[in-house]
Amino acid sequence: MKNHKSVFMVICCYILLNFVIGIRGSAAADTEIATSNKIPEGPPLFKTIKGAKTYIVKHQNRDGGWPLVPGGDSNVENTAFAIWALIDAGWGTGSEVIRMGVAYLRNTQSDDGSWNKNTAHTVFALIALTTAETDSEVRFKGLRWLKKVQNRSGGWGKQERSPDNVLYTAAVLAGFRRLGFKQSFEPVSKGADWLAGFINHDGGWALQRGMQSDIFLTSWVIQGLEPVYDIDAQIAWLKQLQNRDGGFGRYKNSPSDPEITAIAILALAAGNDPLNTRRVATDYLTDARQDDGSFVSNTPIELTERMANLQSTCFVLIAIHAKTADELAVERSVK
Repeated sequence: MKNHKSVFMVICCYILLNFVIGIRGSAAADTEIATSNKIPEGPPLFKTIKGAKTYIVKHQNRDGGWPLVPGGDSNVENTAFAIWALIDAGWGTGSEVIRMGVAYLRNTQSDDGSWNKNTAHTVFALIALTTAETDSEVRFKGLRWLKKVQNRSGGWGKQERSPDNVLYTAAVLAGFRRLGFKQSFEPVSKGADWLAGFINHDGGWALQRGMQSDIFLTSWVIQGLEPVYDIDAQIAWLKQLQNRDGGFGRYKNSPSDPEITAIAILALAAGNDPLNTRRVATDYLTDARQDDGSFVSNTPIELTERMANLQSTCFVLIAIHAKTADELAVERSVK
């Protein structure tokens, strides 16, 4: 019995030692990626994924949040995007990088449950925390606030009692879809009905009825409508506007832009579009990658000129890992 006990103790010590080494190795890997400027060699898509992750982790601020552009102040929106992107790309939810980001979101939630009293910021923060599988009470408060501030029409504005806004309504509904809410959730069906009433004659959406249809906006709308409506016609509309280089611009015949292309890929995935269509768009993204792993765009409303930024880079990483309902079903069946 003594020998058996000794062997048991040795095995336990061995397991514990390997566990500690594993944690240290993971932390060391995080640190190496966060401090390295070198993008690993490999196929273009591999380099794009690794480069984007490197860029995002490298520019996390000391307070745990992320800025829009490197060196700027942390903000809720980009912190949410970074957490979402990194975890979708395989980053561990228990890593220091993610835990610091989660703590930043937890600490910046308002007493009413919102983030910045902003509907889009709030739904993006909920996506990040849900993806990180943490803070259920914080998430419940945020969801309750979003339900509370939905207008009677079914739409959402930027803030409570703000006029209905197509982009904010689409963002909230797309967020609800990501969170797993279906048509049976009243805010989803009510919001989708409001959005559907603003379609342009050509099949797209604009910020104001009758204006030129906006590919970026329509791509968000498509994601928001999917749980309630058949979106095949909208997917066909979107595919017709893909540029020859594989990317998408803001309007028909506009130059391709990485962030707009990324949001279009998310819409295509929501529409269960075959991978080949998205692969062409992804090839454009691999070509658009900067040497440091970032992506250049002026799509974020805070930017007045095209520049490398965290928001666009995060959305590219999210889009590359987007899956259709069919792909998710196959993935689950394999598991």
